[in-house]
Amino acid sequence: MPHRATKGEPNMMFLKRTAAAILGGAILCSGAAFAANVNTVSAEQPVADTAVSTDVTAQETPAVLAERNLYYGKITEITRDEQTGAVTSLLMESESHGAYVFHLDESTLLLDSGAGIRTTADKLAVGDGIYVFHSPIATMSIPPQSFAEAIVTNMPQDAGSAMLHTVEAVKKNEDGSVTVTTDRGGLQLTIAKDAVYGDFNGRQIMGADDLRVGTRIFAWYNGVEQSYPAKATTNHVAVAPAKAQENMTISVDGTALEVTAKIENGTLMVPASAAGKALSLTASYEKTAEGEKVTLKNDKTTMVMDIGSDSYLVEGDMVLSYGAATVIEDGVTWMPAQALADLADADLSLATGAVAFTTAK
Repeated sequence: MPHRATKGEPNMMFLKRTAAAILGGAILCSGAAFAANVNTVSAEQPVADTAVSTDVTAQETPAVLAERNLYYGKITEITRDEQTGAVTSLLMESESHGAYVFHLDESTLLLDSGAGIRTTADKLAVGDGIYVFHSPIATMSIPPQSFAEAIVTNMPQDAGSAMLHTVEAVKKNEDGSVTVTTDRGGLQLTIAKDAVYGDFNGRQIMGADDLRVGTRIFAWYNGVEQSYPAKATTNHVAVAPAKAQENMTISVDGTALEVTAKIENGTLMVPASAAGKALSLTASYEKTAEGEKVTLKNDKTTMVMDIGSDSYLVEGDMVLSYGAATVIEDGVTWMPAQALADLADADLSLATGAVAFTTAK
């Protein structure tokens, strides 16, 4: 649990992000916006709150399905679009998993594991041995068919292949390393203090502050400690865009809100007013000649957000970037979940499509 500020004491979440604020460093991401918010308010006052809470413990817990499966095999046939020439599917053969058909589209991630950067489907060739991270949902046909979330190519013989994970929680350790919870809570991946951080395009990025809940990472590591949760250590990660998810529930200290979260340009977004109120924050809206502003504050910290800008002004002198702009859609103000968590000095986690804020009571 992170340090909690007392009244009059600065919020340590923001102090830890000062270096990142100076350089900005938003990750380039792609993805469609979805998951309509059930909270509807007037356009004149976009931050008005109408959310109702229910006890999350009273809800039925759904069966947990693996987020993705891993397949290794060789390409035996490539299907391309007749008009564009784009690769649309791969027929593959594996000694351990048999034949499989994997479908691709523009959202499929392709990584050159040896180079540590993205590659393109047009470089795939029959006979290539590749890893495919695919949906656990498959057809009953022969061979079965599934969607390829990510494809990893060019695995050096003297090094392990990059593995794909979704960031579910982030913990900064005293020695400067960072521990990421992933795989539905089944793996704790510790990223070394001196680890090489890059984005999916191969550019160097700030580091641990770019590991936002909901983003995906490719990580290179060898041994995994056989415990629960399993444990592994890496010194090389590449941050990739978050995967689209719909109707992500939001809870604060175990109480579910009647609003949902979504992904916007690879960043986890939440309704500012509804989630903010549940975290004891007050919201206000102002429209000036320069544009629209939304302010969130509590008795310790104030954050001013310029609508349409990835710029978050804290205490009037610290500007932070969270990878996505605050936007108003259908009268609802959307902001990055991590920005809200930092403002409220709360822990943020993601599990099976559920976004959770946890405060110290």
